[in-house]
Amino acid sequence: MKLKLGTRGSALAVSQSEQVADALRDRGHEVELVRIRTGGDVARGSLTQLGGVGVFAAELRIALLNGECDFAVHSLKDLPTQPVEGLTIAAVPARVDHRDALCARDGLTLTQLPAGATVGTGSPRRVAQLRQLRPNLRYVDVRGNVGTRLARVSATDLDAVVLAVAGLERLGMTEHITDYLELLPSPGQGALALECRTDYTEVMAALAALDHPDTARAVHAERQVLAGLGGGCAAPIGALGRDGTLESGVFALDGSAAVTHSIPLADDAGALAAQQLLRQGAADIAELDASRPSRLAELHDDSSLWRGANVLAGMHVFFPRADEGDLLAALRASGAEVTAEPVQRRVALATDRTLEDADWIAVTSPATFTVLEQLGLRIPESARLAVVGLGTATAAREHGYRVDLLPVGGESSAASLAEAWPAGSGRVLIPGSALSSPVLATGLREKGYAVETLPVYTMEPVESLPQHLVSDYRSGHFDAVVVLSGSMGTAIEQLLGWHPETAVVAFGPPSAASLHHRSAPVAAQAATQDADGLIQALATVRKHSA
Repeated sequence: MKLKLGTRGSALAVSQSEQVADALRDRGHEVELVRIRTGGDVARGSLTQLGGVGVFAAELRIALLNGECDFAVHSLKDLPTQPVEGLTIAAVPARVDHRDALCARDGLTLTQLPAGATVGTGSPRRVAQLRQLRPNLRYVDVRGNVGTRLARVSATDLDAVVLAVAGLERLGMTEHITDYLELLPSPGQGALALECRTDYTEVMAALAALDHPDTARAVHAERQVLAGLGGGCAAPIGALGRDGTLESGVFALDGSAAVTHSIPLADDAGALAAQQLLRQGAADIAELDASRPSRLAELHDDSSLWRGANVLAGMHVFFPRADEGDLLAALRASGAEVTAEPVQRRVALATDRTLEDADWIAVTSPATFTVLEQLGLRIPESARLAVVGLGTATAAREHGYRVDLLPVGGESSAASLAEAWPAGSGRVLIPGSALSSPVLATGLREKGYAVETLPVYTMEPVESLPQHLVSDYRSGHFDAVVVLSGSMGTAIEQLLGWHPETAVVAFGPPSAASLHHRSAPVAAQAATQDADGLIQALATVRKHSA
């Protein structure tokens, strides 16, 4: 039968939905993913401040009840325990790894993190247990998708983040794990719930084929603990059913106390465990009512918020380049859900020209160094090297060159490099793309230099893009597309066109001018050609579309 699967737009939600879809396809069903925008994706602040439980599930459930989709895939740890009239959990597939993982810089484990190191997590349960193990660390409140949180570590804004192993596995990102943590997990962690309407009997029957009885029995008991304690995502409650036993616990947020209980895994084990935890004083050491304000903010250090933290949280951005450079890391660290896919390919251009007679070599793209190496050309030690932006400077050093001139502040534009260049004379050679703008050459000639440009590569549109990306783009899934150059804009127009619901953001004046020349709809232009400028432009787009 044909099934419409409702999913959030995040990479993790889509990944786990696709895995379920594939399992159903293997059983002969046709499955179509339907993207549902949820308030949990766009809300700011930590999970403790979102105004209720089940923020990620609520709008999926509304979509189910409205008939927008036939079923939805939930992470069970995010699903409220209260039943919704008209809906049922039709299946719980086999659980994957239930553990939490530390993803730290330099491969560090929890015990190896130095005192005062910053660890990011939005979970009160994790903070409470981590404080018992490492009270001398600083715990920073973070939100956002998996890529956003990991980007804050790679950008050295945080020393580590704590994430669910299951999510990292489903995204194929387990290489970031530096330590597996034996914390008591959230009820249902690592498991999925397939939910549909109670009157969709054929859908229920199709989904039932994916049910794993042992997993379903275990997570039912874990969620009984949560329900019996009256807790939600803002309460430091853990539970795990395995090997015939249900372990559960409630933890003081400051790490000073905990009550735990172990009981044989039976039908009523969760309810009995919750009663026992309450008798042991669980309500005295933690706030169990999810509707009450959490004290988590008091126990976090919010002073380390790179680039405004979640200013782009919930914004879906198409970044038409595949490199994992500073711009991409910055977008993810600012909360954006970024899809990176190149729309162009680089083609080297043969040349008989050498670089030996230049006083200065000016490079405006990291790719130039790679192409020069491919062509067997090397910048002589006698020439001084000027580069555009920090990314190009990093590439220069990786290729063994010393940078002599870089615009102050690291802004990535030809105009900023021309402005920073000292007045004088001499021969300047600018190797790079055949499609580069003349801004730098013109600016240097005005300062008295003899300038020659040397095309060593050009950019051509790729032959095709992945079908799922084309489908997402043409359905208006992306809030914005970033255009970094005029040739990139040409490629996007040829391969995808301009969607009326996707804002076009130009990285700088040259790309904006090219887009205007092609009558493309430019919604915003970065004021500075760096990560901050791009983030601010995207934030402006988001504000105007809100």
